Amino acid sequence: MGILKIENRTENWKTAYVFAPLFRDAGGRKRLAERLLGKPVESKVSLELFWFGARDYVHEYPEAGAPDDLSERYDRLFPDLREQAAGFGQFNRLAERHYAVADKAKLASNLLHTEIDIVLESRHHLFIGEAKHEADFGADGRNVLVHQLVRQYVMAAILLDLKGSKKRIVPFVVGEDKDRLRRIGQVGFMIAREWMREDNVLGWDDVRGLAGA
Repeated sequence: MGILKIENRTENWKTAYVFAPLFRDAGGRKRLAERLLGKPVESKVSLELFWFGARDYVHEYPEAGAPDDLSERYDRLFPDLREQAAGFGQFNRLAERHYAVADKAKLASNLLHTEIDIVLESRHHLFIGEAKHEADFGADGRNVLVHQLVRQYVMAAILLDLKGSKKRIVPFVVGEDKDRLRRIGQVGFMIAREWMREDNVLGWDDVRGLAGA
């Protein structure tokens, strides 16, 4: 039981509590990366939580946040994303602005305000994870990049492009009920696009079991 005998039900608390042991457990971080990748990882693995990669990069290099440039990179890296999302049967009908580059300022804002709960980095890979406790995955129709998991993937890809990095992105999700997570539309879209392995839908106990193993 938590402070004042009140259970803390927030995702950030759950994420921090479960992943905290891995900050001091290099072996645990590596085991997690290897599970997500499905093969050995040859380098050390670093970990951060609640990561605003694009925002913090642009803080250091303001010129990288130019909406025209970010829109060009998005259009080059994801030329058919709108058609893919529109054709995916589990998403609501898209508005004209969704996944389009017409509103460059809004697209840039979406990228700079995207948070990723769990990030691991190895020499050749960037692992991006979303944690869910009780809340659903976000889908805000006011955004250009409507769906939370897709927005995170796009942000990571554009950030790597800005840095000239060839690292491969490895998405994952972690939550209470793996079967329920797999039924969620955004997870299905990521798997269908082959951006995420189906095995990378994890439960909290999967992560706990890697620390100190």
